[in-house]
Amino acid sequence: MECHHNYELCVQRVPIFNHLDEETMQFIFNKIMQRSFAKKEHLYLAGDTIDSLYVVHKGRVRIYKLNENGEEQLIRILSHGDYTGEISLFNPSLNNTSYAEVLEDAEICIIKREDIYQLMHTYPSISITFIETFAKRLSESETQTTNISLLDSRSKLMMYIENYREGNMLNLSLTKKHIASYLSMQPETLNRTFNKLEEEQIIKKINHKTYRILQENLNKLI
Repeated sequence: MECHHNYELCVQRVPIFNHLDEETMQFIFNKIMQRSFAKKEHLYLAGDTIDSLYVVHKGRVRIYKLNENGEEQLIRILSHGDYTGEISLFNPSLNNTSYAEVLEDAEICIIKREDIYQLMHTYPSISITFIETFAKRLSESETQTTNISLLDSRSKLMMYIENYREGNMLNLSLTKKHIASYLSMQPETLNRTFNKLEEEQIIKKINHKTYRILQENLNKLI
């Protein structure tokens, strides 16, 4: 299903576009195709040829890969203003190995490769922003790989809590199944680790998605 409204909202908060002048933004608006995707639909699959940039306007999308055992490994979660598909824009012959699945009903803005190329030719700053994004994601990927290989389940969860806490609260925006995938743990192991931290009074469960971090007890471990 295609939509043809609110294109401005689709890209005006995206870092690679929000510094452009009004005329150039209008060029982008005219090139956008906006589509609605239902929960569990995919923007693309491993092996697909990607010829567009996908920008999330509404909803959330998870990027994941399958390991050699066929198990899912969560890479990142995209929300409003985030984008995917940029690597294939620079290397069209690259074999895509990831999946992009919609976590909740979403509206996605799609911009074709040739239109992105035209923009980068006119505005080299867009290319620089893409490169900065590559570098950041590569660093995050290397950190995640290192942590997965070196840390035990307790340390992985503690790291996750520290990275995603908001003050003394941890609100789970992902299901525990997806968190386990991100941390390369079995869901049962993740649940046991959460329970262990509760027993140690490091966290206190408020509801199935919210935990209070007991900072005083946490400080004793640091």
